[in-house]
Amino acid sequence: MDSDATKSATLAFIYDREATRQTDRLDTRIALCREYAARLGWRVAGQWVDRGDAAVAERRPFWIGMVAAMKHEGQGFNAVRLVASWERIAYDERDRAQLRQLVSDVDGTCVAIDGGSVPPSSRDAALRRLRASGERVRPGVTLVRHNGATA
Repeated sequence: MDSDATKSATLAFIYDREATRQTDRLDTRIALCREYAARLGWRVAGQWVDRGDAAVAERRPFWIGMVAAMKHEGQGFNAVRLVASWERIAYDERDRAQLRQLVSDVDGTCVAIDGGSVPPSSRDAALRRLRASGERVRPGVTLVRHNGATA
């Protein structure tokens, strides 16, 4: 598939959350997401914003609605959930991972403008450190010697 077909086959589902009544920063983040999608040639399917208590709750009504829209409208497209930064999903990494999993369950991809398509996780960083400190025995196998010290 050529790059023009790939671009036009991408639907962006913009999400944000705001616990306060202030909308200036929210509006700026949404505008940045729209500009980013336009620059990449993605079509914006819509925007979903959880506000007030729902913006910090474990269950996010607009996030759930966005995932349902991705499942319905995203068939035959590359469905991308787009945020300005990973913290716009949740500050807690575990909560973020759970919400991102809902997107993955409907074959969507999560993208943050300031952080690419997958945020760094402490588990990934720990595995990289282990691999770097070990000796590669064969492809996919790294021998890490235990010296009794704790990290």
